[in-house]
Amino acid sequence: MQRIINALAKNKNTVLFILLLIISLYFLNSRSYFHQTKIAKLSLSISGILNNLSSNIIRYSNLNKENKLLIQENLILKSDLIKNKNIEAIKSKKEIYFPFSLINARIVKNNYNKKENFVIINKGEKDGIKKEMGVITSNGIVGIINNVSKNYSSIISIINSNIKINARIKNTNYFGAIGWSEKKINIMTLEDIVSTAKISIGDTIISGGMSSYFPSNLEIGKIVTLKKEKNEGYYSIEVELFNSPSQWEYVYVIKNMDIMEINNLEKKN
Repeated sequence: MQRIINALAKNKNTVLFILLLIISLYFLNSRSYFHQTKIAKLSLSISGILNNLSSNIIRYSNLNKENKLLIQENLILKSDLIKNKNIEAIKSKKEIYFPFSLINARIVKNNYNKKENFVIINKGEKDGIKKEMGVITSNGIVGIINNVSKNYSSIISIINSNIKINARIKNTNYFGAIGWSEKKINIMTLEDIVSTAKISIGDTIISGGMSSYFPSNLEIGKIVTLKKEKNEGYYSIEVELFNSPSQWEYVYVIKNMDIMEINNLEKKN
């Protein structure tokens, strides 16, 4: 399709000539001023249409190139942002080892109205995608890769009842597990936060970094309800996602360069 568009844009003058030649032959036997005027108007209209079409085609082609450049720039910026957040959290002037890189992708299918929701992206094995890689958006967590083909990958969505992610309340050392509440598409529950913790509604929830899927300090959402459960010693917490799953379009797959070493160590335990 793109080749056809490029060919039309490149040969617009030839196409215009052929159309005008056909029109001229059609009116060849008529030499009246009336018909000459009609031909001139028609020629001008056709010329305008073709030039406008050509301009739109070229602009469309340029926009595609610009979009690809913007996506690549966003990929670099997002990677730098994640790294900087981890460095700031450690508050050290020493060089920090950061074993993560990002692969950009686009969502081609997104389920968010079931109990077990999945997402499919347009990147697969040929792009370096593997099982158990974390997936994020520009301002939130999407889920974890669970199946990969040559050109596509499926993701267990964060709004899937079978997944929980290590999380932390920002600016504190309180860690817990965040999972889907199954109440609303953008509402999660945060578990294992003790009732003695000094937290409040509006506090930001970030990734805890206690897994190989996600680096720490990725923003997830904010606390919207906070209740102390009687005789249990823990809070009942609901978290609203910063980025609703229905709005996901472009994502970043997180590649952990140390994953094989981590997995080998886990197998030895």
